Amino acid sequence: MWLSSAFVIATAPGKLILTGEYAVLNGAPALVIAVDRRAIARRDAVRGSSPFLLAVAQEIAKRHGETSVAARAALEIAVDSSAFYDSHGTKLGLGSSAAVTVAATARALAEAGLTDNWRGEVLSIASAAHANAQGLRGARGSGADIAAAVFGGTIGYEAKEGTAVSRFTWPKSVTLVPFFTGAAADTAMLVSHVMSPRWGSELDAALDAIAHASRAACSAMTAPEELVAPSLIAAFSLAAAGIDRLAMATGADLVPACVSTARAALAKFGGTAKTTGAGGGDVAIAVIPATADVSEVGRILIESGCKPLRLSVDETGVDTRPVAQ
Repeated sequence: MWLSSAFVIATAPGKLILTGEYAVLNGAPALVIAVDRRAIARRDAVRGSSPFLLAVAQEIAKRHGETSVAARAALEIAVDSSAFYDSHGTKLGLGSSAAVTVAATARALAEAGLTDNWRGEVLSIASAAHANAQGLRGARGSGADIAAAVFGGTIGYEAKEGTAVSRFTWPKSVTLVPFFTGAAADTAMLVSHVMSPRWGSELDAALDAIAHASRAACSAMTAPEELVAPSLIAAFSLAAAGIDRLAMATGADLVPACVSTARAALAKFGGTAKTTGAGGGDVAIAVIPATADVSEVGRILIESGCKPLRLSVDETGVDTRPVAQ
């Protein structure tokens, strides 16, 4: 439900693309979770200068007219994305640009009042705006991060006509431990480099391996309860190997040393570790059975050079709410 008061904010969560990275650009499914770091959009006479905010305003104006209530509001949107950075101001790689775009879209549309399909409207506008802004850097993206910010929770995402989104529930038998690799990555630069056709058949083979692993991960989410943990962790292991193969095929430094070290150390727990999204830094994940000692796993991650993060799945997705008084 939209609240049309001037005293309203819109918020949207960040994301982690767990499997299917890069291959999702070719139509493979991706397993994605929304995480509890949120961008906060408000109407402000001093508008933000982000290219994503400009793209939102342009997309709304194109669809609803430059003089529409939503289009005028879009010209006065500022977004706080500080939750997507660490205490030193380093970008964590949790999909801040997507969350900003979704929150700004929702806040601008809030001025127009209720709509029957508000999430669909936000998804459509934010997807186009984010792709346009990203396209200026040569990588329009798959839209998986936008979908996670809109719907929240755990989703299977396929970038095809109409956008296919499957809703999952993260299994209690598997524990996800996100960690920061210590360095921020330039997603647009990595995608542009990795997806170059000059890599030929080696690139295709690596993307096929990643796609296969991601399909297995999505299938594992709906497996019988006793099979979910071994099936899902095995799929993540395949996904990690696929990213290793992609790094070798393209010469890109996709897997930080701390991730490889953590992966080897977690084997004794029956778990694994892998990068998320474009890799090359940012946030990676440890995936372990729920029976494993999380404190011990955290210690191992730290000893491997990783920085465990307090993140959990955000089930809400985009929302609007009154400004706290």
